[in-house]
Amino acid sequence: MAGFIGSACAREFLARSWHVTGLVHHHQPQGLQGIDTIAGSLAERDAVLAALADRGPFDVIINCAGIASDIARRGQLMRINYEGVRNLIEGMRSSATGRLVHVSSTDVYGLRDFDAADESTPLDNNRHNAYPASKILAEQAITASLPAERYAILRPAAVCGQGDRTLLPRLLAFLRGSPCLIYFGRWHGKNRWPLANVRNVARAAYLAATCDEAAGQAYNVLDPPIVSVADYMLWVVKTFLPHKVGMKSICIPTALCWLPAKVSSVLSAALGTREPIFEPTLYALYTVASDLNFSTKKLAGLFAARGERFADSCEGCTVA
Repeated sequence: MAGFIGSACAREFLARSWHVTGLVHHHQPQGLQGIDTIAGSLAERDAVLAALADRGPFDVIINCAGIASDIARRGQLMRINYEGVRNLIEGMRSSATGRLVHVSSTDVYGLRDFDAADESTPLDNNRHNAYPASKILAEQAITASLPAERYAILRPAAVCGQGDRTLLPRLLAFLRGSPCLIYFGRWHGKNRWPLANVRNVARAAYLAATCDEAAGQAYNVLDPPIVSVADYMLWVVKTFLPHKVGMKSICIPTALCWLPAKVSSVLSAALGTREPIFEPTLYALYTVASDLNFSTKKLAGLFAARGERFADSCEGCTVA
């Protein structure tokens, strides 16, 4: 709950006069007044079961915990992203807790070109990465173990906005060291960059928790306006690196970058670094070279029915 998405969800529910209790592992949440906290990790089975038994029952659990990394070790990802969800499921079976809203990822569809792909798209770890593998297993565990009325699944894409410590900082570090804008693959930067403002993720979490029609459903969470990779990179340069406005751009075929990207991925994972030793990693290369165009029709219908508005993609985006 102290993380990027978890903090946004806590603020959303507090603003709607809910009592919020957060399971906190490493960092205490900052700027969140009026919440209760429980020390622990989803990976600690006994701690999860005790929290649900002793501090519950809870009307809703919003599961934002997890490791979002394309270079983390498989065992670490499975322990948090998958086994942690299994611990939650076990606790819910023996408690009166209401609905689990699980924050997954559009990465469960794989990385390739899509054309307004909706939530019926098959789950596919086509790049054989441990991160989407852990997310797919978690979703499958939920749908196999809980009745439809007790869960909803959110699949955010590239989450941005206030408090982002991953997406924007990683891109900025790349752009600061690059003499030009670099696009990869056949799209020349015109492929969709699937942004999801964290405020929209939090609003989606609230609706998924409280709307009857959301029970047993999965929702892609993206901002409706289609923004290309080039659009986003140019906005980042203009907003945060104005001295680089007007720099030239080049496009590099994906095949030429495969080997160095693979080296970055393997070495970063072997060394256990939090950030890649250099960009792009292989998974990041496939990400920015693909047209990740997912449909937002289903979530837009839920927002419209409940009178909610979407925040703009770059609303609140800041750098520490």
